[in-house]
Formats: sequence, structure tokens, C-alpha cells
Amino acid sequence: MKNIDKTNSNILANKRILIFLQRGWGLNIGQFLAKKLQQQNCRLAGLTLKRSLHQYMLKQAEVKYDLLINNDEIMSRPKDYLKGEHYDLKHICEQLGVDSIWPIVSTLRNHVRSYKDKYYYSFKQNVSDQDIIDYVMAVYKYILYFFENFNPDLIISPNFVALPHIMFHLYAKKRGVKMLAVTDCKVRGVFIFTHSYQDNEGKFYTHIDNLNDNKITSPNSKKAKAYIAQFRQKFIKPSYVSDRSNKASLVKKIKHELAPYYHSLRFIIKPPINVLKSTGITGDYKPPRILLRDHYAHKKYKRFANKYSYYPFDKLKKFVYFPLQFQPEATIDVAAPYFTNQIEVARLLAMSLPDDYTLVVKDHPEMVGLRSDSYLEKIARTVNVKLIDYRIPNENIIKKTSLIISPSGTTIAEASFYYKPVIQLGNLGTTQKLPNVFKHTDLTTISGLIKKLLNTNLKTSDYDQKLENYIAAAYDVGFDADYLKAWTKGDKTEMEKLWTVYKNEIKNIFEHKT
Repeated sequence: MKNIDKTNSNILANKRILIFLQRGWGLNIGQFLAKKLQQQNCRLAGLTLKRSLHQYMLKQAEVKYDLLINNDEIMSRPKDYLKGEHYDLKHICEQLGVDSIWPIVSTLRNHVRSYKDKYYYSFKQNVSDQDIIDYVMAVYKYILYFFENFNPDLIISPNFVALPHIMFHLYAKKRGVKMLAVTDCKVRGVFIFTHSYQDNEGKFYTHIDNLNDNKITSPNSKKAKAYIAQFRQKFIKPSYVSDRSNKASLVKKIKHELAPYYHSLRFIIKPPINVLKSTGITGDYKPPRILLRDHYAHKKYKRFANKYSYYPFDKLKKFVYFPLQFQPEATIDVAAPYFTNQIEVARLLAMSLPDDYTLVVKDHPEMVGLRSDSYLEKIARTVNVKLIDYRIPNENIIKKTSLIISPSGTTIAEASFYYKPVIQLGNLGTTQKLPNVFKHTDLTTISGLIKKLLNTNLKTSDYDQKLENYIAAAYDVGFDADYLKAWTKGDKTEMEKLWTVYKNEIKNIFEHKT
């Protein structure tokens, strides 16, 4: 073991690594990785996302950070941080290599949506355009500060979910600096590393290409074939899907009903510090009236969803499936910013269907209780759209549909096992590697592709090989440590496993760079 550490230190010694110390991930995985990297003689810096976490990092003595900056303090008062400095959006876009900053701005859920106006978020803008621009400039300023005063060799983030992540990635990429995050590859129990906010850069993606081009072979081809056969025999649900079959005990129900009153009392006695002046009420800062509003709105929405008269699934004949995405969430706001108005997208898709086809829409199960009555009513009362019960298993819908259209989501991968074509509206790179996926982002011309795919037979030997290569690539370069358990519970066993895979990935990045 000592020899391994010595070898690693030759590679990692004095490497400057910036870590996004983000909420629970920062407290558990982020700080754990920082300790391990410090043992490898790395120099460390941190961007903290949450004031309480920033205070903890300032007080702790286990890890020495050369530089710590708190995003939330800057987000709360961006003008104070700027101190009169100004950066044109044109200049920022040039430095990031993008045509516009506004698709990235759409990821700022507490700026572009309003939590105070409605549960669960209103589509009304919460912060003025100028205040948003001030924050964009402030983020750009602290990016410059990190690069001028720390000059990272590598950036580690839990994910790519918001504007700071994306701006850091784009700025770093233009300067040859990798940014590393973990993402789900849609193979149960397997996670992969990604080097891009669109999940299209990293070993997984090049490995699939090499397998498809017959440049290499996989030692896990038999395992991949077995996984495909098992999936087709018995539908495999994602490991993170919650089990809704277990009913809560009476004690849990009572605790649930009393929870908003308990948290309201705590708020009055000791107001939380995680409040942002710029955005005010958010999911992290809920005064008593918001706590009570959320509690009873959730009950109302859930009751409506459970009692609603959905279109009978058994009456459907020829249809195209459009599964609603969880929102706001990275899978749609980051990877598909032009398709976040899912009601309007459904309307336009329904207009584009040929012959006797109708568009079938199902709500995301995790959004039940979060999606308002009016939202579901608007979809259900849209021409040529049929809203079906969210409790209908995805397996049944996928097997019966002729085509799926979606900006992202697990349904895309699930459909690949049944030779079902998918039109992907967004830019998510992981699912684009599946053989059933056809990316198309122009809704004014989508009708032609829909008609073509409805008459396309995907059952070919080439398709089967590419699906096998996808699964094999996940086993070849992915990892099966319980990432979510380490993240949410700080499980030491899983984090030790994570350190091994992180260390190998980091070594690989630096070895290829040199």
C-alpha cells in the first residue's frame, strides 16, 4: 500500500485541485476526497455552496485549503462583491466560448423561477434581468480570481447542475483544464465520470466509440448480453426509484403532519442562516407561512393527482409517448434549456403527429404532490394529447408505444431494450450513445422525422451490437460503489471505494495530460 501511495504522490504531488464543496456532497464526499488528496500532497481550494457549510470549512482543521470562496454570500449580494467592476456579457461569452449566456442562466432556479409565489416553484421570474447579470458577472469575477490566485490543474464537482458549474467548466476547458463529475449511465448500479456539463466527454464516451468502430473488444461482453437478456425478461427499474408500495406507519404519518409546525417554531426561535438577500424565499429558506403553504399544497396536489380521471390506458391505440421530466432539475434545465416549457412542447408535438397518432403524456412519479392541479389540467385539455395515470408502469407504456420523444430521462434508455425509437430533444450526451436515439432539436421540422421513425425497423444485428457495446462500456469503465449512499449518508465503506475510483480517474487525467 505504501508503494502505491508513493507512486501516486509522484503524479499528484503539488497538483492544484479545486473542489466544489456543495451542500451534503461537500460535507461528506467532498471533504473526504480533500483529506485523501491532501495525503497525496495536493494543494486544495474550495468553492462552498451554502453558508453553513462555508462556516464549517473555515472552522475545521483536517484540511488546509489555500483558498475558500462562498458562492452563496456572493449570490446574496453580487453588487457588493463586484465593487463597481463590470464585465460585458459579450466578453464573458467570448471567454466561455458560447453565443449566449441566457441558456445557462436558465439553470438558476431561484432566479428565473419564484418559490415565494407558488409551490413547487412558479414560472414567474423572481429576480430582475439586471440582478441576474450582476450575479453572472460576479461568478465570472470569482472564476478569474480562482484561476489567477490558485490556477487549478483539475476541478472536481459532484455534478453539473447550475450556472457556476457550467461557467467553470467552459472557462476551464478553453484553458485545457479538466472538470470532473459523476453521472448516471442508465445501467443499474453503475456510475461513470463525465468531463462535460452535457455529459458527452470522458472515458465512457470514447470507449463506446472505440467498441462501435471495432478498435477494441470488451471483457464484459458476456455480462452485457446477460444484462440485456435479464432486462427483456424482467424490466429493471433504476436503483434510485423509490418504493411507493410501503405505506407509512401511523407514527410516521403523525410526525409528517406535525413537521411544518415544528420547523416553523424552530424558524421563529432560531432563524436559519442560509438566506440569500437576492432571492429571498427559497427551498433552503422557508418562513412559517411558506412551510405551512408547502405542506398543505403538497397534500392538495397529491390528492388531485390520485383522484384525477385520467384517459384509460387500455383505450389507447396508436400513440407517441412524451414522459414529463422532474422540474426544475438538471436533466432538463441544463441539457435541454429550450424545452423546459413542457406544456408547450407537448402541444407542438401533438400538432406534429401523423395519421391517427395521439400524444400520450405521463407525469413523473416523483413530481406527484409537486405539480399543481392547473398544470395537469392544461396538459389534459390540450388538443390530441392524452394524460394517463402516473402509476402505470413505464414498462407497459414503452412496450405499447410506437415512438418516444423526450429531452432526457431514464425512459430513453429503457426503450432501447425493446427496439423502440426515441427522438431526443436535448443535448444529453450519455443517452445519445444508445442505438435507438435520434437527436432532433427543431420542432418546426420534427414531423418528418416522426413519420420516418414510425416506419423504421430497429431490429438489426448492428443495433444489438451497439446496445451490447453501451452496456459493456459501462461495466468496463464505470464503477459500482454506492455513490448516493456515500453522498447522503457519508458511508465510510462506500467512500473508500469512491476514493479508489476517483484516484484512478484523476491519475488517468494527469497521465494523459503530460
